[in-house]
Amino acid sequence: MKRIWHDIPCMLFKKIPAAAMIIPMFLSIIFNTIFPDFVKIGSLTTAIFAKSAVVPLTAAVLFFAGTQLKMNEAPEALKRGGILLLGKFFVGYAVGTLFSLVFGQAGLLGISTLAVFTALLSSNGSIYLAIVGEYGDDQDMGAYSLLSLKDGPFLTMIALGASGASSIPIHSLFATIFPMLLGIALGNLYPGTRSYFKGGTKVLIPLVGISVGASLNLMMLFKGGISGIVLGLVAFIAGGVILVGLDKLILRRPGYAGASLASVAGSAVATPTIVAGVVPGMEEAAAVASVQIAAAVIVTAILCPMLSSWALKKWGAPRYNQTYEVDDRSVAKATIGLSVKK
Repeated sequence: MKRIWHDIPCMLFKKIPAAAMIIPMFLSIIFNTIFPDFVKIGSLTTAIFAKSAVVPLTAAVLFFAGTQLKMNEAPEALKRGGILLLGKFFVGYAVGTLFSLVFGQAGLLGISTLAVFTALLSSNGSIYLAIVGEYGDDQDMGAYSLLSLKDGPFLTMIALGASGASSIPIHSLFATIFPMLLGIALGNLYPGTRSYFKGGTKVLIPLVGISVGASLNLMMLFKGGISGIVLGLVAFIAGGVILVGLDKLILRRPGYAGASLASVAGSAVATPTIVAGVVPGMEEAAAVASVQIAAAVIVTAILCPMLSSWALKKWGAPRYNQTYEVDDRSVAKATIGLSVKK
């Protein structure tokens, strides 16, 4: 009986690609909706389960990934990151510009041009790192050194013309990728450390899922309303189609990396306020856009892993079959055994 109850949960867990992140994230979202202040009790609970844990956990994931990246693999990593980043910018800029030309700054259905640019020019880096960290290879992780540009307001401000590309603070970019650079240096100077840090990323993925979920609340959907949900769907569909296409057709890859970027970053909620501080007259639009983007974050956090799951099942990934291959005979035995016990 004990064997049965062990096999069936394992089977269900293995049947869901990216389950190591998706399940903890969903449970965390639900828990945070019902008990929004529980993880704020302080000490170690707050340190590892609150939304503030996303930053140090992501830094640790990047460090572990860096230790596995060999110097001769760096050009491939930069190529992947560069193409996907350009694709992300092209989608956001094209859709945002077209939206602005047709509907003006005021937008449509209460969705402003600012909200469209902000949502489409960002994506949740934690979701990307969790998925490629579990199923991808070291070059996928290394690609984040460029993809990290999409997590802040930089691309949005460039696309809006609020500032030039030269205004991007280089020190902020360096601070983002430094943990990975440190890992790369350690792994290449002392190759023996690679085996020591090899499993670190997978261990942290469930915790990343929990901390991402702790930053989200289902009430955001109601506050953002229909306009926020529509914004999330537009960001998901436009980003998903183009990025998966680029991943498949240009990079000749399975598509899971592009799919994992079809989301809206949680940090994007603050972007309209940052832009409003640079561009006079956007204060009112920024306040509304922030609420809508919060809803879009929830929508894409649910849909993006599902798209990645579909891509993994359809085209596979470097570690997909190794990690999630199910022994059908053991599953059948467990199911038959359960029926007999009943």
